[in-house]
Amino acid sequence: MESPVSRSVLRLAGAGLVAVALVALVAPRPANIHYRWPVVLPTVAVLLGLAALVRVPAALKNRWLPVVVAVVGGAVATALGQVLRYDYGWDARVVMNIARALHAGRPLTPDVYDYLSLYPNNIPLLAIDRLGADVGGWLGVAPDAVLITLTGVCVAVTLYAAHLVVVPVAGRGPALLTQLAVLALVGASPWLSVPYTDLYAMPFVIGGIALVLAALRRPGVASKAALGAAGVVCVGIAFAIKTTPAVVAAALALVALLGLVSTGDAGAGRRVRRVVPVIAAVIAGAALFAAVGLAVPAAASVVSGIDSGRIRPDASPPVTWWVASGLSEQTVPGGVTSYGTYRRDMVEAIEGRTPSEMTDYARRYIADRLAERGPAGTIAFYANKAAWNWGDGMFWAWGEGPDSLPGAVRVTGPVAGAVESVNGFDGEHYQLRADLTQGLWLTVLLVAGLGLLRARPRVEILTLALTVLGIAAFTLVFQGRSRYLFTFVPVVVALAACVHSALPWRRRPGGRRRSPSTASAPSAPLTEGVPS
Repeated sequence: MESPVSRSVLRLAGAGLVAVALVALVAPRPANIHYRWPVVLPTVAVLLGLAALVRVPAALKNRWLPVVVAVVGGAVATALGQVLRYDYGWDARVVMNIARALHAGRPLTPDVYDYLSLYPNNIPLLAIDRLGADVGGWLGVAPDAVLITLTGVCVAVTLYAAHLVVVPVAGRGPALLTQLAVLALVGASPWLSVPYTDLYAMPFVIGGIALVLAALRRPGVASKAALGAAGVVCVGIAFAIKTTPAVVAAALALVALLGLVSTGDAGAGRRVRRVVPVIAAVIAGAALFAAVGLAVPAAASVVSGIDSGRIRPDASPPVTWWVASGLSEQTVPGGVTSYGTYRRDMVEAIEGRTPSEMTDYARRYIADRLAERGPAGTIAFYANKAAWNWGDGMFWAWGEGPDSLPGAVRVTGPVAGAVESVNGFDGEHYQLRADLTQGLWLTVLLVAGLGLLRARPRVEILTLALTVLGIAAFTLVFQGRSRYLFTFVPVVVALAACVHSALPWRRRPGGRRRSPSTASAPSAPLTEGVPS
């Protein structure tokens, strides 16, 4: 995968990750919790030291431990989510209430169909919630109990998929550390108690990447095609559940195309013979991705039980409106400034309008913001937005709607009280827990960024780096906040593990520094095994 373009991609991603981590350390953009930097800074220093010095014992590098970590991690995530129940609000509550109404056989009101017409992307979530309500009814438990268990399964699959991504590149030691870091950042998050798309899409994102990368390493055409198709299907399902995984499909296509211009593994004649099969694979993958992206929402409409004929396609905001929403800025009384997040007044401004009227409104809004800020102000806005999105290691936990209001958490016993003290927004130890988690997240960003500044391109690293650049661009251009990165946390951690040995201070056991080429040796040709 050696080429000037591939190397530039890695350097760009590395510089960006280092920049947002350093800004978060020295000039943070406050999230819904103010991190205590006397705790965060030492945490980062200690973790960076461990990253430089510590090696996983050989006894822990076996084929069974990753399975154990995945299963136990999923069980821990399920238990934490089940214990920490709270009355979440916003879209998660709206969709759950619709699912409960459908389960009870109550007719849906026009307001409900107005909501689903405005946000048709939530119909797959509605289908999942409806299944949760139905299964809960059969078992005599609340839908949340079923769906939190499903979330735990998602965490378990995510942990094992992250292991599969890292092992071929960095070995079992870094892969194990990847699992533990993902478990800390994702598998212990307060988000486990909220049945929403972020965690449902997560295993399909990292799992899809793992399958496609495995396909590229297989020698036979049939096995390549089967694994590659399975990976694309996973990414398509992730996209149907949550829009942001579209960036994974784009990253995979770009990696395939960049493979055509790589310089390290073949002569010009052989590269020319690769063009047709690679282009054909990209087209077939795009068609399969689109088919899955259309089929899943259609199936979700049937499973959910809604009357799809009452969903109005012309009521959904155009892309320009989401770009306009991404340009908004608002400061709450507590002093926290948010960049490009949900604004109720912008939603009300397009209600009842035609698509062309929505587009006109969005264009005017965009023009007004650009004129108001000017070129320098616009650049500063997007820089602040990137720093704000990436500088929150709790990923906006308790930040949506009324989630953080007193009394939202339902403490039902001593175990729940202990979990609430650590994971509840008003818990006694939540601040320390958040500070330590922030330190871990910023360490991951620094390790990934510094490693990318030295690593040589190989298909696995390039795929992960392009995915990270994709979600960074998505959250810059469109509406977003740190929660939108949550689905991609395993990707970022896996990337850090894959380039970890390229860090300038890493040494071999004999004392010699590792070279970037040793850390990231070129991978097998992208089209190996494809007849030319």
